[in-house]
Amino acid sequence: MSARVPALVVSLPATSVAPARAQAAVALAAGADLAEVRFDRWSAAERNSASELFPTPLPLIATLRSRAEGGEGPDDPAERARILLDLARWPFRWIDVEAARDGPLLARLPGPADLGRIVSTHVVGEFDGGAWARLLREPVPVGCVRKVVASASIGRLLGELLPLLPPVEESLVATMTTGASGPLLRAWGQRLGLPFVYASLPEEGPGGSGSPPVEPGQIPVDRLRRYFAAPEAGPLFGIAGHPVAHSHSPWLHSRWMRDSERTGIYVPLDFSSEAEFVEALGPLADRGFRGINVTHPFKEAALAAASDVRPGAAACGVANCLTLHGAEVEAENTDLLAVLRRLTELAEGGRWDGRSLTVVGTGGAARATLAAARTLGVERRVLGRDPVSAANVARAFGATAVSPADARSDGLVVHATSVGRADAGRLELPLERLLRPGGHLLDWVYAPDHASVAEVAGRAGASYEDGRRLLVYQAAASFARWWGEEPDEESFRATLEEERCTA
Repeated sequence: MSARVPALVVSLPATSVAPARAQAAVALAAGADLAEVRFDRWSAAERNSASELFPTPLPLIATLRSRAEGGEGPDDPAERARILLDLARWPFRWIDVEAARDGPLLARLPGPADLGRIVSTHVVGEFDGGAWARLLREPVPVGCVRKVVASASIGRLLGELLPLLPPVEESLVATMTTGASGPLLRAWGQRLGLPFVYASLPEEGPGGSGSPPVEPGQIPVDRLRRYFAAPEAGPLFGIAGHPVAHSHSPWLHSRWMRDSERTGIYVPLDFSSEAEFVEALGPLADRGFRGINVTHPFKEAALAAASDVRPGAAACGVANCLTLHGAEVEAENTDLLAVLRRLTELAEGGRWDGRSLTVVGTGGAARATLAAARTLGVERRVLGRDPVSAANVARAFGATAVSPADARSDGLVVHATSVGRADAGRLELPLERLLRPGGHLLDWVYAPDHASVAEVAGRAGASYEDGRRLLVYQAAASFARWWGEEPDEESFRATLEEERCTA
């Protein structure tokens, strides 16, 4: 690990004085070194009140991002100079000036001892590796820090951009990417010797109910502080899929690592293709990754990429949990462990007679459910939009494929499609015909964006639960594979309560 710990900068979502001061206090308590005030997002009237930020809980960076570089502020150099010089009258610790628009302004600012300068470039649109390398190696004026930001996929970051970064001991550039690779580069900030890493406010609860980050790739500052403060580099973990922004897994694993005083960091990994996902496994392992959870649509690819397939993954024919041992990739299916545990609870609790169930869907969650039902000796049926896929899955798990026309009610129905997510389509299968009064509907979708599936259960007189308990169970099983034991009982129960899991 580099000896230099990056300064952690929280970009404040606030657009006026009072919320900014309150958020700066929260950032300080969570471990931030600095807070960035994005004045391009403030109205002119609010900017005129900037003096009221002081005294401030944290040293502040004043930023005025232009529209040309992805912000909301002016592009005209004269207008920018007027605003930035006005802000420079107040005791900000740093001021962010754009290399392409504000260069002449540097000589008019207070001296570096009073006001540090961040000379930034936000690359918008396409760029090549040569342009990236030139930006990183531009001379840095005395008293300045260079900041270079560009959008990049994970594959491009790993294959092209990282090799062009200057050596750790020579780095004077706060390098960041936006897009899918944003969280990854920030998590590596200390390993790469970056002077600054920009973070978000602490996340409030499993659904991220606090203020949204100013940049989607930012990681909560409290997680980065714990990770960077460790005496040795801790392992990295992630959730791979497309999309993954909705995932609660980073919150769950971060909470359990904190509660058990383990050092690690867990980030979202949004891959745009199966090939990008598979090709990234080796480079991620080389750079400190120990484990990766896998969600739609890469569960089959995860199994195929493994050099060691564990029994659960073999039984399901897909994998959702990869453990990386250098060049070796171990695949397991913790969805199977989760649904097996929940089915047993439902039977023992009298919510289900344990005799039969019907699964709606043919993907990874459906396969895990059918594998669990087979283990329990339960009669199992499967209903899918594609009759061929349903028949193939039924054959693999000793189940009966049911056509929409032949659908009949069952005591337990397991919904294993993505319907309920904002990015998913409408329910095209006759779910209501599968349900009966007093029956139960178990939904793999956790914290759904709309209640269409729950409403079907209500109309049929059946009880309903979403997939939050299944999520917590599979996450705990993944945690155990990577750390050697599940979260302790107190932390686990607190997580179930905070996720508002159905009993």
